[in-house]
Amino acid sequence: MNNNKDQRDGIESPRRFWIIGAGHFGQIAVSRIRRHIPGASITVVDTVTPTDRLEGVTTVLGDGIDWLGRMLTEAAAVDRIVPAIPVHVAAEWMSLKLRSRYDIQPMAIPDHWLARMPHAMPGKPGQVFVSHADFICPDNCPEPKERCTHTGKPRPMDLFRLLAGLEFDDVLPIVLRSHQLQPGVGGLLPADMIHALDIAERNHRRPLMIATACRCHGVVDFMRLSEMPRV
Repeated sequence: MNNNKDQRDGIESPRRFWIIGAGHFGQIAVSRIRRHIPGASITVVDTVTPTDRLEGVTTVLGDGIDWLGRMLTEAAAVDRIVPAIPVHVAAEWMSLKLRSRYDIQPMAIPDHWLARMPHAMPGKPGQVFVSHADFICPDNCPEPKERCTHTGKPRPMDLFRLLAGLEFDDVLPIVLRSHQLQPGVGGLLPADMIHALDIAERNHRRPLMIATACRCHGVVDFMRLSEMPRV
C-alpha cells in the first residue's frame, strides 16, 4: 500500500466480504465467491434492490460510499471490500471522510504525466483510467504473475508497483492494490483503505495521487486538499 512497490499478496483466507454494488459485476462477485468460498459472509450494498435473489446474502439498500463512510472502521467485521460500481470507490470514500475538514479539488493532469502511464484514458476532472491491455480482457482472468492470459506474452511490471514508483513533481502516490479473490473478482484490504486515509491526512499539504490497481488495470485520482477555516 501507499508508495510501497513491494506489496505482498493477501496472506490470510478472507471469508467476510462487503460488495459495493449489486449490478452485473456485483452479482458476478457474489456468484464466484459463494461458489469457491463455502460459508462466506457476504453483504451487498446498492441503491437498487438486486433483480436476482441473493439467497444467504445480506443486502443493504443505500449508497455504497455513504454506507462505507459509516461502517468502515478498524473494528469492522470485514476481510475484503469488493468495488462493483462505476466510481473509484477508494478515492470517493476518502473524499467523503475528508471533506468535513478539507476543500478537495481535482488537479489538472499534464499530458507528460499521462504519457508515463500505460494506455491512459482521462475520466472526470483529475481522474485517469490506466491499463497494460489495449484489448478487452476476459472477465475470468486468473491474473497469473508471469504471462498475460490473453496474449501469452510476458507480463509487464505489476501496475500497482508501476504507479507507486511514479514521481510527478511533489505529488504523493497512495496506491491501493486490488487483490484477486477469484478470477475476475478483486477486493481491497480494509486496513489498506484506513491506512491510505491516514497517509492522505498527514500529507494534506502535498498534492495527492490516489490509485487503485491490480496487476493490469487501475484508476487514478489526482487531488489537492486545502484546510477549511475553523468556525
